[in-house]
Amino acid sequence: MNSANDFNSSANFYRFAGVCAAFYVLAQIVQQVTFHLGINDAAAGDQGILQRQMPLDQLRLTVILLSFFPITVAFAAVALRRAKIRPAASLLGFAFAFLFVIAEIINRSIDLFVISQRWAVEYQAATSPAVKQLLAERIEVWNESFVGFYFVLRIGLFLGCLCFAMATWDARERWNQVVAAAFAANAARAAGRVAEGYMGQAWLAPVNDAIYFPASVVIYGTLAAWLWRQARQIQQENL
Repeated sequence: MNSANDFNSSANFYRFAGVCAAFYVLAQIVQQVTFHLGINDAAAGDQGILQRQMPLDQLRLTVILLSFFPITVAFAAVALRRAKIRPAASLLGFAFAFLFVIAEIINRSIDLFVISQRWAVEYQAATSPAVKQLLAERIEVWNESFVGFYFVLRIGLFLGCLCFAMATWDARERWNQVVAAAFAANAARAAGRVAEGYMGQAWLAPVNDAIYFPASVVIYGTLAAWLWRQARQIQQENL
């Protein structure tokens, strides 16, 4: 009885992890909808600061921030599922993916709670041009600082997905091959961003921007489906 309960608990955990990955996909869809409704992610200067006060942009920033907490569960589930088969790749995959998640949470938290909900509010309320200029300079310094922070974030994602691709690859199981290919594609996508921002390959910018949303939906949607399938496999193993 205890063994059956353990298997059922494991199955439920992987279902939950699948839902967590699906929530990340949903957050990406919400963000894409806000872009279609008028939010400009590339807005700069006065326009970019004032846009931060729009409820639609506040919604986008909040949902994206929240999505990085559940995706951690999905990454942990991948590592746990493959730990007995490829322990080194699984452990390293989660370690690097966790670095990516922590970097994103720190960045998104500062961006939402300090830049958007404090400095942008003060900027909009300021009546003195000198005060406005000071706040605008602060925000610009943050934007410039993020360029360096972005490197750590992308390298973490690249290495994490590369390790997970190795951890999940299985020549005998098609679904494992599919999710391994998804992780490899995500690693390639992260490498493209690094090449664009730090290796002078500016020509990659329109390509990276164009594939960001569809790639995110396909890659993390595949992860969600794979995790859900793991729950079914655990139940079959129990039977």
